Amino acid sequence: MNAEIRERIEMINRGEVPEGYKKTKAGIIPEDWEVKRLGELSSRIIDGTHSTPKYTDSGVQFYSVENITNNDFENTKFISKEEHIQLSKRCPVEKGDVLMTRIGSIGDTKLIDWDVKASIYVSLALIKLNTNVLPEYVYMYTKGENFKREIISRSLLKAVPQKINLGDIANVKILVPNKWLEQQKIAQILSTWDKALELKEKLIDDKKKQKKGFMQKLLTKDVRLPGFDGEWEEVRLD
Repeated sequence: MNAEIRERIEMINRGEVPEGYKKTKAGIIPEDWEVKRLGELSSRIIDGTHSTPKYTDSGVQFYSVENITNNDFENTKFISKEEHIQLSKRCPVEKGDVLMTRIGSIGDTKLIDWDVKASIYVSLALIKLNTNVLPEYVYMYTKGENFKREIISRSLLKAVPQKINLGDIANVKILVPNKWLEQQKIAQILSTWDKALELKEKLIDDKKKQKKGFMQKLLTKDVRLPGFDGEWEEVRLD
């Protein structure tokens, strides 16, 4: 980080407005950025079916909170094609939409960046973004602390389970660069970091599994260390 950037950050932290920036209700931001409500950036924000569907062994995928929180869209429930068609008349899930958990676990999001054929439950909000904002940018913004903090503050804290209404989701503020290219660059950088972190977490999990397997072999005599070939004895701990 060069001295100019460091000085700018320190000024903002002191509440001072650097050249090229402006003060807004959401804080100090670049002059060519805007503070928008999520509802202003969306054509629709709706939830899934309020009735429990009839599940089937196969058919069309049916997403709920667990699929978002676990980032798992392979192991889903299924409904019939006929029921999916009926549900899609009100709530069609399409590529480019953002899903958000709104009951139980709230504020977790997923960008639908694949060709999808699925329906959703009431516990999920479906955010259909306008064409003047990049879906990847909004998705990355929803993973930040500012978004999470406002989602929590607008939720029904005394509700059991915890929930947030669609109107409150629409009123959450999003900081948006006016230039499409800047939105794209920010989304690309953050996405690259996300993928690197996911890879690191996977490597750590793999190492833990390898260690667990090796410990099991060492502690059950399946594998002996070099230079040790005698018999084991069982002893009491008391």
